[in-house]
Amino acid sequence: MELSLVELRRLAGERLWFPFTYDEAGRGFNRQWWYNDPVRVGSTSVFLRALENDDEVARVELDQKVKIDHYAEVPSLGSNALAIQFIEVHNNHRLRGIGRGVIDLLRNRYPDRRLVAFSEGADGFWSSLGWRRHLHKDPETAWRARPLFIQSST
Repeated sequence: MELSLVELRRLAGERLWFPFTYDEAGRGFNRQWWYNDPVRVGSTSVFLRALENDDEVARVELDQKVKIDHYAEVPSLGSNALAIQFIEVHNNHRLRGIGRGVIDLLRNRYPDRRLVAFSEGADGFWSSLGWRRHLHKDPETAWRARPLFIQSST
């Protein structure tokens, strides 16, 4: 499996931007995550396509400025944290190790950053990578906050 990451970029002057389109290729992805909200000017998000032989097999949204201090027992990461807001493997390509491969590519692409991820029902995946789970500090709102997973420091 030969994976590569391609960063999607906003066109100059484009105020509202939809990095992904709901076309035939996009139908194997979660519509709510990728198609509902435009990305506004000034956003710190980075959008990536994971390709295998020019076929889109996964998508990633990263946030370069993330606050995680409202989670319990988190290490001090400061501006070193890079958040994976969403990562999704296309329906037709799941259970082939692509998610793990994308994480390896992200580690290589951002060697000076500590990856953190907000889990959307994928706690088992993040745990299988050896990442540590953190819950929201406030028990009143913890039930609606996505668990945070932090990449091991080694």
